[in-house]
Amino acid sequence: MTSACSYTVTVGGYVLGVLNVRESKEFHEHIEVCAQCSREVVELSPVARMLAPLRTAARAAHLN
Repeated sequence: MTSACSYTVTVGGYVLGVLNVRESKEFHEHIEVCAQCSREVVELSPVARMLAPLRTAARAAHLN
């Protein structure tokens, strides 16, 4: 898939919550005006929610 928006590479990091504060704020402002990125956030958010327990389990395993 080709993308017209250079920010689409940031969508995954945004929905997973791994962007730093500045990047997250900048991307949040961007999705207010970019329909493509906003749509991708909506599409990927359920996947990020499904992965959240795995991230928690991985962190717990790393601490043990």
